[in-house]
Amino acid sequence: MLNSINLDDKSYEDILAEAISQIPLYSDEWTNYNNSDPGITVVQNLSAFSLLQQAAINEITDPIRRNLLRLLGFEAAQDRPARVFAACSAKEPIVLPAHWKCRVGSLCFETEKPVTVWPWGIDAVYTALPGGGYRDITYLLGRAIPVDTAVFGLQPEAGMQLYCALSGRPEPGTSSVFWVQLAKTAGRNPADPRYPVSFSSLRWECYTADGWTELEAEDETDGFLWSGAIRLTFPSEPLVPFEELPQPAFAIRCVLTRAEYDIPPRIHSLTGNLLELVQQETRSACFSFPGGEEVVVRSAMTVYGNFFVCCREEPDGPMHAYQPRNTRKRRGRFYTMENAGDGTVTLRFDRERFGFAPAQDVPDAVLVVCWDEETTYHRSLGPVYGYEDQMVPVELLEHIIPDSFSLLAELTDRQGEITYRLVRPGETDPDQLCYEVLSAPGELRITQPGLGNGCRLFLCSCAVTAGRNGNIREQNGLEPVLRDGLPEGTRFWNPAAGRGGETYESLEEVRLRFAAAMRRPTTAVTAQDYEDIVRRTPGLCIHKVKAVVDEEANSVSIAVKPRSETPNPQLSAVYLQQIRRWLEAHRLLSVRIHLLQPRYVRVNVNATIYVKSYYSNARQEIEAVLNRHLDFSAADRGFGETVSYHQLVRELEQLPCVESVYELFLIPQAKGDMMYTGHDIQMGNHSICRPGQYFLELSTRTGSY
Repeated sequence: MLNSINLDDKSYEDILAEAISQIPLYSDEWTNYNNSDPGITVVQNLSAFSLLQQAAINEITDPIRRNLLRLLGFEAAQDRPARVFAACSAKEPIVLPAHWKCRVGSLCFETEKPVTVWPWGIDAVYTALPGGGYRDITYLLGRAIPVDTAVFGLQPEAGMQLYCALSGRPEPGTSSVFWVQLAKTAGRNPADPRYPVSFSSLRWECYTADGWTELEAEDETDGFLWSGAIRLTFPSEPLVPFEELPQPAFAIRCVLTRAEYDIPPRIHSLTGNLLELVQQETRSACFSFPGGEEVVVRSAMTVYGNFFVCCREEPDGPMHAYQPRNTRKRRGRFYTMENAGDGTVTLRFDRERFGFAPAQDVPDAVLVVCWDEETTYHRSLGPVYGYEDQMVPVELLEHIIPDSFSLLAELTDRQGEITYRLVRPGETDPDQLCYEVLSAPGELRITQPGLGNGCRLFLCSCAVTAGRNGNIREQNGLEPVLRDGLPEGTRFWNPAAGRGGETYESLEEVRLRFAAAMRRPTTAVTAQDYEDIVRRTPGLCIHKVKAVVDEEANSVSIAVKPRSETPNPQLSAVYLQQIRRWLEAHRLLSVRIHLLQPRYVRVNVNATIYVKSYYSNARQEIEAVLNRHLDFSAADRGFGETVSYHQLVRELEQLPCVESVYELFLIPQAKGDMMYTGHDIQMGNHSICRPGQYFLELSTRTGSY
């Protein structure tokens, strides 16, 4: 661990004694070791200096520890907001500005940009039957008790279709979000973006006057493999009702174009036309516009009325502050403002009237900053003094989202005129003001003052988040902060849980994560390493693994059994490809890997058993014991294990209905690398025992059963 070595473990007396003990190695004539000797005085001074040096070397600061962990690939997590999809009950279009807020308890959720919510949703869901007709699975919409449904059946095939009947017509050219909640698949490993896996392909279509028209789709579910969002963009042609559905309606359908599922997908719920919200509370926002006669700000932050406007009057010139025209002065840096009251504010500039205006056709000529009521009184963060690692607190703000943060640096030019410059974190140019955001405590660390030495800092944009606590459960009511402009009775709720929220990670938490990763094998050496790594193959359902190392041939043979709802599953082409890609990154370069299909060996049983006459279900109980003992596929037992004859006899004779086992024979129905050990059967390294046929003769002491 990073803290396991203590370099400051010697006292002054220890260092001095060690130094004096070394003197005879270098000089036979130096025999006076008393304090009065000038040489001893020099040794004492050097020992004291060594003690100070030792203490300094041992002092590893937190920034050094963070940099060491960063070099090892372990970056501390920053505060990151959760995202949630919300449904709306409005029956007419609603325009929501940027930073429109709603709450779940103390948690704030808001829009990132202006959004129009269109009044339509999914009214019914159907699957097309192979012989014609439709199966109604509208219960996926959550109007009743949810039922996990295999929408493509237990044996999906290419060409199968899922239909969504809409309650209204989407606007041409708009986009919409669908949320698909899949039933949890037991044993499936988490996804890894470096090793994507695909079992299927989906094509999304809508019905227009030209027939079925393909939609642009962004599928987070990877073909119904994971729960996630599906973003659909409608064509420019309007939708028309599809008459062949049980009830004609505007329709969207999903066509399964490739089906290689290991486990058939089961959908738990389906929701359409959702609004994406972010779990953050914007305390200050800035908006950049190209130069022109007017700019339009669409944000809920404008309702607070706290504005700061600065403009660039030359393409590469500095930015100057502009004031609202509320004085009698006719000339100056002024703007006029028109507030529509719905989150829309229009700012106008008039060079002929006021003498000043932003430069035309410059992309970032106008900067508008808005603060909320509390932050506006704490927007000044103080001056930059210029010393190393100056810490600047951001008052009243904790758990800042670093990506949302920016500063305004107020500088004075050579003519004594005040100018402004927008400064974002992460700048590395030594001539610029460089700083980093410490999100959890709400502080800034200025790493390089640059040309900003002596300037004053003002808060420009900032948002805070609850991080991991923002990953709320589904089906919460979202209460709007302002209901102005909303139709009466409009409700918002989240049909899907929040996701993606992360909380600032302390240095100790990063260190513990590093320690846990070091204990997990990353390069396979032993057979156990190969088995552990194969079990973690991203996106796959691995049930059993057996690795055998051949040191002479420098090769490893690995038998893998996938999880499946079908008996005796084999490795598909998708599984073989994914496992090979995964092992390629973890194997030694000189090792050859052989992936083996699981071999299922059925074992027949021929037995004569004495049973008690008053048990009517003795055969069922005996067969249950045989199935449990011989089915290695379902049990915890795996490849290459032994079928124990004596243990099976013992389990049979422990049944209340059995008096004794007269004779018992275990007969494997395959040849190969298995072998008999006495009466036991030793399976091969890539073989799994399965129950075969049972030939049972059950008798009582008085006659046959």
